[in-house]
Amino acid sequence: MQLPRPALRVFRALPEPVRQRAVRTLSPSYTLGSQARVEREDGRILLVKPAYRWRWGMPGGLLDPGESPEEAILREVREETAIDIEILGEPVVLVETTMQRVNFIYNARPASGVDPDAIEAQAAEILEIGWFEPDKLPETIPDMSQELFIRQTAPEDGPSVVVTEAMPDDRPGSQPGR
Repeated sequence: MQLPRPALRVFRALPEPVRQRAVRTLSPSYTLGSQARVEREDGRILLVKPAYRWRWGMPGGLLDPGESPEEAILREVREETAIDIEILGEPVVLVETTMQRVNFIYNARPASGVDPDAIEAQAAEILEIGWFEPDKLPETIPDMSQELFIRQTAPEDGPSVVVTEAMPDDRPGSQPGR
């Protein structure tokens, strides 16, 4: 279910605990999502700025019922950016106990034949989209930088699991853990 952009902006204005409670009330005990650290040949990383967040993050979203994490990330990136990607290896599984969220974080690249400059926001939930140098990232959600580098350093021989109590507050001026 996709909410219209004005509803997402109202949702973004709610205090973080209210937003979390709304999601928890309408969601199963743990939410499953997929995200991609999409890196192009020149090393720049794809980020999106959703209407329901104050800061930038990796493309991705929640799994639909019966959908695998791989299917979800391919769908989400296509829906959000209009490009197809190739998944590189196994995901890092990030379990966020406070948020009751499990994210499958994939390394990926634009699919063969895809022009990475042909990205454009497709979904109403995406305000901006862009490629960024890893050392010149825009302001990202507090846990996203950790996720980017966890994903970057993941072993190639199989999946990794990272458990954290991180509870990001993405309001302007907020710091992780505050």
